Amino acid sequence: MAKVNLSQAAKLTGKNRTTIWRHIHSGKLSIERDRDGLPFVDTSELIRVYGELEPVATSDTKKKPHQATYNYEDLIAIVELLRKEQAEMKAEIENLTNRLTYIPEPNSKEQSPVTQSKKPEDDPDWPKEIKTMADIILRNEIKKIHEQS
Repeated sequence: MAKVNLSQAAKLTGKNRTTIWRHIHSGKLSIERDRDGLPFVDTSELIRVYGELEPVATSDTKKKPHQATYNYEDLIAIVELLRKEQAEMKAEIENLTNRLTYIPEPNSKEQSPVTQSKKPEDDPDWPKEIKTMADIILRNEIKKIHEQS
């Protein structure tokens, strides 16, 4: 019979290499050593201990078909869709950025709540929690407005 190393024995039996080693140390499975001292097992010994062996997977020489390539018109259409999506995303980012940095101008005729208040924390636009850098910037701007008035 053929002789295999412990990794091959594990594949043939469907067991883990640790299990193979445990069975060797317990005496359930016997091994031989080659001239370099490396362990190997006879396949008949594997059959005796574990029963029928699992078939070894052979490399499939058949070529698998590759994915079909898109034609030129489809690729152009995909690029145009991506450009449109990119433009929409840029517009959304700009909109969100503007919303984060927007500070309403107080009317000159009526005083804003900011100028009526004594503390910057009383301002209705004061962020209660600091979650982003924009919150810190907004707090600093509100403090400056209070210092000027």
